[in-house]
Formats: sequence, structure tokens, C-alpha cells
Amino acid sequence: MKIIVIGSLAAGMGAARRISGDAGADITVYERGSFYSCGACGLPHFLKAPLDELKAAIRYKEDTMNQEGIHAYLRHEVTHIDAMRHEITVMDLNENRTFTDRYDKLIVATGNRVLIPDVPGAKRIGVQTLKSVEDLLFLKEYTKTPYVRDIVILGGSYSGIEIAKVFLEMGRNVRIIEKEAHLLPDFDPEISDAIRKELEGQGAVINTGENVTEFPGQTFIERVKTNRGTYDCDLCISAIGVVPETGLLHEAGAELYGNTAVLVSDDFETSLKDVYAVGNCTLNRAGSLRTSSLRTHNFEVARTGLTEREAVGAGLRVKSVIRTAFDRPGIVPNPRKVTLKLIYEASSNQLVGAEGYGEKNVSSRINALAVAISAGMKAHDLSKVDFCYSSGSCSIWDPIQVAAEAAV
Repeated sequence: MKIIVIGSLAAGMGAARRISGDAGADITVYERGSFYSCGACGLPHFLKAPLDELKAAIRYKEDTMNQEGIHAYLRHEVTHIDAMRHEITVMDLNENRTFTDRYDKLIVATGNRVLIPDVPGAKRIGVQTLKSVEDLLFLKEYTKTPYVRDIVILGGSYSGIEIAKVFLEMGRNVRIIEKEAHLLPDFDPEISDAIRKELEGQGAVINTGENVTEFPGQTFIERVKTNRGTYDCDLCISAIGVVPETGLLHEAGAELYGNTAVLVSDDFETSLKDVYAVGNCTLNRAGSLRTSSLRTHNFEVARTGLTEREAVGAGLRVKSVIRTAFDRPGIVPNPRKVTLKLIYEASSNQLVGAEGYGEKNVSSRINALAVAISAGMKAHDLSKVDFCYSSGSCSIWDPIQVAAEAAV
């Protein structure tokens, strides 16, 4: 079976193996960039890491594909999909030539692109994104100079905070500007306020409820102007949001959701026969719990299912409870507090969402709660689950049980 993957995201190769059901399938990858993707979420780490560590990550990706017999081509941009003929058109950017290739199954893993505010000065040097290895290499060079001290991050969601925490570790002056009233708008205020307090404790300046109106400067950015003030800025990284890269699929006739993400089934298939899509360019027809987490220094937040605000917006009558408990017995060295918020239907007691924060071991609890929500469990049933107990690592009453017991 011939499988072609557009884009070098790891999700594309994983889907190729799952769809083929055969470890020996003939897999070809076309990547339009100069480097294979190392995962956009992990790129901020390499800002302060030695260049050799980045090279090792890229080399590992190349070696893995070679060992698995994957035929991979850099600087090869797919420009057209002919779903009827099971054929794609490819531009070889190295040789400036175009050719076609046939497939039995096609997987689109093109991800998304980061938005930059469309305001005066947006094209000045120093107004950047961090989405690709190319972006990363530019930023590593740009931030070598001691004059790049004042860093402004646009957007207080996952990617913005991930970038901010690295610059804080590098000793730079960091300001986060978020247009919403809270950081992490995907969380309820109790959780987002906790991470704001943590970031401010690390030295970050947080501006919420502000919109960028201009990037003043000459050739380079010098300041960021918003509807509330003007701030010194040597480097501004935009993380205000993304747009799914679905142009190829849209042109080929695939069904999109609101002309943005492509709709896929549980097995990743689009509305086009033998054409699949994975990653950030997709939206599952059956919906998703949107289970996710974020860590900054010694602080972790995570969520699954609906927030209380989302549940109310969806017309559900819900209750919520917040409880804090230790992840291990108090007599054990370094016990960590885990705070969990459970959202459940008022009439049935069925769980619909969960959020949490703490220094450690939050994501593992949220993963368990994701399973509980998927299984349709009720909070009071969850409180009776026989969780693991260990005198050295697990409390008699797990934080999940403590919160679930209070959900009445």
C-alpha cells in the first residue's frame, strides 16, 4: 500500500501506520520546509538550549524515518490534490520542477499557521512567530545580543505562556498581553488566576483586556502600543491564535467546519475517499474532550471536558466543586498539593468536565478524569473507586476522591 503524508508532523507518520495496519507499508513524506518538524509545542525549549541539542532532535527525527523505511523529502511542497485520480502535484523547491505522485491513501498533516495582528508596523523586524525550526533559528540568533531585553508575548494561552516561561528562565523582562480578561481563556477564572499568580511570582508582567493597535519603531520594533498603553519592546512574539492550514483540502472539495478546520471521523478520514487528516488542521465530527495541560517552572495546570462557563453556555444546569489534597501522605518528604475542580450535571451528578493545578502530578489526575467522563461516570461513583495507595507515593484518599466526595 502506497501512503503519502503531506507534512512531517509526527501525527502524520503515526496515522500512516495505523491506517495501513502494516509496518511495511510504502510511506512517502513531503515537507515544504527546510527541516523536519520537531513539534511546535517543544520549540520554546530550544530557545535556551545549546544548538547541538536542536541538531540532535532533528537528526533523531531523520534517523527514525530512515530506520522505518520512510521516503522523506524536504523542500517539496504539495500544491494540488486530485482525490478522484488519487494523485497529488508536488513542487520540488530545490530543483524548481513540478511532478505528480499517486497514492492509495493520503494523509494531510499540515498543521496550522500563527496569526499576527494586522496593525501598523506588523512587518517590522522583531515582530515574530515561533512555529517552525526556521523561526527558532532566527530567534536564537536575534536574542544573542544583550540589547534584546524587553520581550512582549501576545497571547496568554498555551503557546504564549510556554514561550514566556523560557524567556523568564533566560533572565529577560517578559510582558504578556492578552485581549481576554484572564490568561488561559480555555480555563475557568479560578484556574487561570492561579497560573497568573505563579507567572507574576516569576517576574512576568501581565496585561489582560488589552488589544494591540500598533508596533511603533523604525526598521526594528521599538514598542508595542495597545488600547491602554505603550510598552518598550525589543522583541514581540505573536501567539494570539492559529488558523488551520486546510487550503489544499478545501480546494480538493473536503468538508470543512466553518471554512477553517477539516472535519474527520474517529479514524481520521475526511469527506474525500482515502484522504485522511490529522493534527491541528482537523476537527473530529464526534467532538473532543480537549484534554490538555501546561507546565511552567514548578506549576502545572490541566483540563478535560467542559469548563463551567462552557457548560452553562451549552445550556447545561451544572454544579462545581473545588478541593485541594496532597498527592502523597503528609509524612512523606515533599508532598504536593493538587487542586481539582469538578463540573457535573446538577440533576444526574454526571461529570462533564474537570480542571486542576498544582506543583506536580496534576495531568495524571486529569487523564483519569478524562476516562471517567468518557465512560459517563457520576461524581459520587468516582469517589468510591479503589485508587492505588502507597505509603511512599499515594495518599489514602486521592485528590480525585476528595473532590468527588464533595460533589453532591
